[in-house]
Amino acid sequence: MSLGTAPVPPGTPVDLRHSGEAHLVIVHPPFAAPLRPGERPAVTAHDPDAARAAVLSLSMVAAVRREKAPARLALPGSPSVREDLDEVSAAVWGSTVKITDPALMEEGLGFGALEDEFEAQRMRFPDARIVAVCERDFGASYSKVLVAVPGVPELLIEEIDGLRITGDPRATLAAIGVALDEDGSAYLEEDSSEDDEEGPGGVGIADYHELLHVVSDGALSVYADEQRHQSTFLVERTERGESEIGAVWFP
Repeated sequence: MSLGTAPVPPGTPVDLRHSGEAHLVIVHPPFAAPLRPGERPAVTAHDPDAARAAVLSLSMVAAVRREKAPARLALPGSPSVREDLDEVSAAVWGSTVKITDPALMEEGLGFGALEDEFEAQRMRFPDARIVAVCERDFGASYSKVLVAVPGVPELLIEEIDGLRITGDPRATLAAIGVALDEDGSAYLEEDSSEDDEEGPGGVGIADYHELLHVVSDGALSVYADEQRHQSTFLVERTERGESEIGAVWFP
């Protein structure tokens, strides 16, 4: 769907086979000591005003139509109609910002919305740690992780018909303070295969979710007895936002 194409009409059903989620996390300095494997993040009060400002900073959002009262952090639900794709959740806990927006979903066909927003936030906050994630299941699964840590090259982990790693996961973890000799095996594994798409030196991912947990300072983990809160906003989309939703969710 190209810019200028008519928006998907309200009430249009989302294909029941289409599900997924996309998140953007910004962790501002000063950085706390990295979480140990399995360690839960501290509970910090949520700032609804800062969350609203974070949502309005997205290129996919033109305005906020309605704001729901803050509620406990939860996994995003599966959209059933077009309007559900205009719900954007955000939390600001101290120096950590977490945004969940279905318009950031990518389809695995190259540079897209998630990567655009990731790069925009990198330019805006060069001293912050930026993490962007999408996990898509539209009959075929696709996942993408982008991590920017000051002082080391960007890390890209992409899985579609096999795993592809660009950058050095070991350097990324070391830059956030993870002691690889103690905790490295919780996140990474040595891969003896000759697959050129694996990371530098044959490094593979031992635990995908544990890696996301530590690089996002726990923002991407959700617990059954969750005590952290987030706000949810019904937004008006920019032309780019409408285009991305149409192209990805209603191909």
